[in-house]
Order: sequence, then C-alpha cells, then structure tokens
Amino acid sequence: MALKASVTKLATFVLPLAIFGTVISLATAQNAAPGKVVQRQDGMKAMANAAKSIDAMFKDLSPYDARAFKAAAETILAHSGLSLSALFHGSGATPGSKASPSIETDRQQFDKLAKELGTYASALSVAADRNPDTLGPETRMQTGDAMGGGPLARKVDVERDAASMPAEHAFHMMLQTCTSCHATFRVKTD
Repeated sequence: MALKASVTKLATFVLPLAIFGTVISLATAQNAAPGKVVQRQDGMKAMANAAKSIDAMFKDLSPYDARAFKAAAETILAHSGLSLSALFHGSGATPGSKASPSIETDRQQFDKLAKELGTYASALSVAADRNPDTLGPETRMQTGDAMGGGPLARKVDVERDAASMPAEHAFHMMLQTCTSCHATFRVKTD
C-alpha cells in the first residue's frame, strides 16, 4: 500500500513536469520554424527593394549612383546562393510560409536557382565597379540581344555568360531567375 501511495505521489509530481516539458518543446519547435520564415520573408523583401532600386536606375527613373547600384547588387548577393538555400532546408509545410514542400523533393533545382541568383547579382556588382559615373551603352541591352532560354536560342550557361553580358541583360536574367523560382517553389494562393 505504501508503495502504491509513493508511485501515485511520484506520478502526480512527474506527470505535470513531463506535460510542461512537452508543451515547452512544442512551443520552441513551432517558434523555430516561423523564425526562419521571417528571415526568408525579410530577405525576399530586401532583394525586392534592391531590384527596384536597380530597375529605377536602368529606367532612368532615378539617377545612376554606382555606390547605391553596387549596394543593391550586394544585398541580393548576400541573400542568395547558400544563404538562401540554408533558410529553406527542411522547410516542408511551415506555418506562415508560402514555400512549397517541393523545395525538398527538388532540392537540386532550388539550389541551382539560388546560386544563379547570386551569380547574376555578382555580375551587377562588378558592373557598378566598372561604371563609376554612368550606365553607358556597354551596360545596356542592345537591339537583338536574346534573353536566352527560348527553344531556338543558345542556352545560357550562367557561370560562363553572366560576367560577359551587359549588366542590364544580367539584371533581366536575374529577375527571370526569381520568377522561375517563385513559379516552381512558391505555393499559389488565391
């Protein structure tokens, strides 16, 4: 009888601790994923703002400023490649995220797009260094410049071609990379 009373007292004491520990563990796990989601969303917003800044300079909606152009390109570079890929590891169906679970099933393609994004951003950063005063004709797309990727066009090899194409072309290819990634790996919402 005394043993049964001791077990009952122990269970009364241990059970609430076990439940409390489980609740804390679940809360921590739930908060960890949204933290990554917030980081991803903040990075996406930073890249979008940087791209808008570059776009405004190419469209002559704002004056060209090599430092601002480079800073925008470096912002995109910092949020792309391995940094971007790492934020999506184990993403699955995270609450509050628009990331598709297909990122994990097609990880190689996702990582390739993240890397390409960084390669184009790097080419834009170099273009800012080469063009301290103005976005000259050599930085602009010319009539007849193919965007690449069409059924009859030569396929773009990002690693080979990004540094040699006009900066405006690299910018458009970078935006195309963003669009491709979102079309493939972002959950469509109504």
